[in-house]
Parts: sequence; C-alpha cells; structure tokens
Amino acid sequence: MADISIPTISLQSLDSSAHRSDSVRAIGQALEQSGFFIVENHGISPEQIADCYRVAETFFTLPEQTKLAYHRPELNGQRGFTEFGREHAKDNTQPDLKEFFQIGREGSESLPPNIWPSEPGEFCEAIGGLYRQLEGIGMALLDACSEHLGLEKDHLPRLAEGSDSILRVIHYPPIEQSADSAARASAHQDINFITLLIQATEGGLELQAPDGDWVAIEAKPNQLIVDSCDMMANLTNGQFRSTMHRVVNPPDLTKRRLSMPFFLHPTKDTDLTPLPVCIKRTSGEADFPSWTAGEFLAKRLAEIGLG
Repeated sequence: MADISIPTISLQSLDSSAHRSDSVRAIGQALEQSGFFIVENHGISPEQIADCYRVAETFFTLPEQTKLAYHRPELNGQRGFTEFGREHAKDNTQPDLKEFFQIGREGSESLPPNIWPSEPGEFCEAIGGLYRQLEGIGMALLDACSEHLGLEKDHLPRLAEGSDSILRVIHYPPIEQSADSAARASAHQDINFITLLIQATEGGLELQAPDGDWVAIEAKPNQLIVDSCDMMANLTNGQFRSTMHRVVNPPDLTKRRLSMPFFLHPTKDTDLTPLPVCIKRTSGEADFPSWTAGEFLAKRLAEIGLG
C-alpha cells in the first residue's frame, strides 16, 4: 500500500508573517506530490456545517416529483437538481450512485440565476452562505498557490474573480443491493482550478497514489480537503497534479452519505495555455493544450453526461 503524506495547514497561518512562507511551501509541495492537502482553522463553524447537512438531508428526502421541480435540463446540471444516476465519470458509462443540487454565483447578469427550493425554507440562506465562505477561503488558497509558483500573489485569484464557481450538495442514497460495478463516485479528476470539500457525513473518499494504489483520505471534523484539478494542471503544465479520486461503496449499504464540494473555477475566457514559468520547471515543453476554460468545461460536461 502506498504511503502518502497529506499535510494539514491552518488557514490562519497564511495571515501570519512568521508562518506564511512555511504554509505556502507546504501547499505547493502537496499539490506537486499528491494533489491534496487539508485545511483547518478556516472559520466555518461545526454548527454551521451541521446545519447545512441537516438542510440538505431534508431536501433530498423529499418526494422525487418535488425535487424534479428544481431540475433544469437546459442548464446541463449547473444549477438546481440533478436526478439519481444521471452523471458518470469520464470514460465510464456506468452512472454514479448519487443525486445532487448545484448553486453558482448570485447576482451576475452574465450567469444563469440560482434555483432555490421552497422547502426546506432555510436552504437558500444556509447553502448560499456556505458558498460565499468557501469562495473566500478558495481565493486565499489560490493566492498561496500563486506565490509558490513565483507569480504575482493575485495572479490566480484574478483569473477566478467573478467566475461561475459551483457548490454541489451531493446525496448518495442507501444502496438497496450490491450494484455490481456501480460506485458512489467512479474514479475521476475534477475539471476546475481547486476543489474544497467539507468533511462528508460518511467515509469512502480515496485518492490514487502515483504507484496506482488507492489510499483512503478522511478529514477530521471541521476540516476541508483541498485538491488541485484539471484546469490547474493544464495551466501549470502538470507542476500541480490533478489526482484521480473516487468514493467507494460502504460496508453497510443502508447508510446514506452527504458531501459538499466547492468547485472553484476560473472565468470561462481564461487562457489555460501552460505558463512559461511552469514549462521551465517541468518538461521544458508545453505538455498540455492551449484552450480556454470555457472550451475545456464544455468538453468535460459532454464527457460526463451533463452536456
């Protein structure tokens, strides 16, 4: 079994002149080696997280027809409710054993409006508030990533300013019977810049080590798991890894699982051509294509059954 070290950093350390450089180095090295690190002291209280999960569970246990009232197929799953079994991993036709609800940026005339359920009544306040907090944390982490890469500190945050980042609230229902090869989430890489994942209500998350072994990764209560994704790997010419990960089925198939990943995206017109500084530090050649984030996203949505 592979031995992977996943460092834990305090978000507060990035505001400390005594500790920032060490934390920036730890973040950068983690994204180069495993593609994952863990964040604590991020300012979201355990009570707020529990409240968001309570609201989410209330929504997902509503009748199917009630949930489908918030389904907008024309938005390719980017807003509102997406039904069970719709999404699958890239290069895998077996649907994942999940349903989810997505929200994006509020108040932008260039982006589709959010679709808020009327029940539970607290959904908008709870999930919308969490979106804003996770975006702030993500921007601080992009700032640290920029510094590690030797760029201006606001380089990566500028690329994500006003973007259509997504908060996905996922429900993995109890599995009625062993579903052959179906998994809660088949092996995949995230498409965006970085993903922030609040600890789920149950375990099951695994990442793939460079030697191919699968390693369980769990956040302790009130920690965030952070990983770098395909768009970041493209921009950094692979200096920051986009690591394959999955959610395996539990030993007790009757247990449901809820999770809340925040996908921090660059704006759709962002040029993802590998950065010269990263080309120099990697192979010396551009190993990834030149395209925009919007082009990359459209291709991936089609590949996973949402396009």
